[in-house]
Amino acid sequence: MNPHFLPTGLLLAFALSWLLPAPGLALQQAGLIPWMVVIIFLVNGYQTLIGGIPFSGALLRTALSAILISLLISPFLGQAIALLLALPAGAAVGLVVTATVPSTLSSGIVMTQLAGGDGVKALFLTILLNLLGVFTIPFMLPLVLNSVGNIELSPWPLLEKLVLIVLVPFLLGMMGRRMIQRSPRHWLIRYLPSSCVIATVWMSVSASSQTLQEISPTLLVVIVAASLLLHGALLLLCLASRKLLTSERGEWIALLFTASQKTLPVAVGVLAALNQPVGVALVVCILFHFLQLFVDSMLASRLARAAA
Repeated sequence: MNPHFLPTGLLLAFALSWLLPAPGLALQQAGLIPWMVVIIFLVNGYQTLIGGIPFSGALLRTALSAILISLLISPFLGQAIALLLALPAGAAVGLVVTATVPSTLSSGIVMTQLAGGDGVKALFLTILLNLLGVFTIPFMLPLVLNSVGNIELSPWPLLEKLVLIVLVPFLLGMMGRRMIQRSPRHWLIRYLPSSCVIATVWMSVSASSQTLQEISPTLLVVIVAASLLLHGALLLLCLASRKLLTSERGEWIALLFTASQKTLPVAVGVLAALNQPVGVALVVCILFHFLQLFVDSMLASRLARAAA
């Protein structure tokens, strides 16, 4: 897939929702956003093939470290940074939701491979974090969300929704690969998840276009600072874990990029489940997505040069 497709599409989605919000708002009110998330994870499940993973005690310790950093510690880091920088409610919700969701579905694996790490183990950690994230998000999010956004959230409806729009489609996609003889590299399969992310952002931002007009340049700078602090803190935790783990370099690099990155599609799905205007929160999620790719691409290049 063209690496510029998603960022260009996201910029166009913002522009269209800013200039002509009515169509996106109508589709959002028709309830299409959850279906976009379903398609994303149905296709991602279809693209996923687990095989050839050399399980060992070291990999188990690495997996436990990834769960601890990405799913259990990260939400409280997001909460602390939101409070430290006194983010307004909408931006704070976006940062906390970003901190609570699991690893990216593809870029963490790509970064691992670019850095000379073990891509197969990065795939295993990514799948593990995303499957477990369905069950940790509904219980971690209420713990940290109320203090920054004053939002009362019951875990059980959110758990039910995440199971229906994330876990079930992902598993169905994995099973469907055995029955459908279509290559996962077909252009439609490769571009469909990103297209659904773009469409979801377009509809969500269109529904919050009035709120977005209130974002000041100062707030954008603070959001960028908060995103960099969160991602930097997660990277530091992964770096510190190297002192405790006996895993080889390739496995540790897989941990570094999977446990520190956060997935945009799940964040969008969680925001949609909150049933409230999410314009500013969505801006935080998207900015974090761009910034983590920028930082990690430079880090991957440095690690690759160090291994040469």
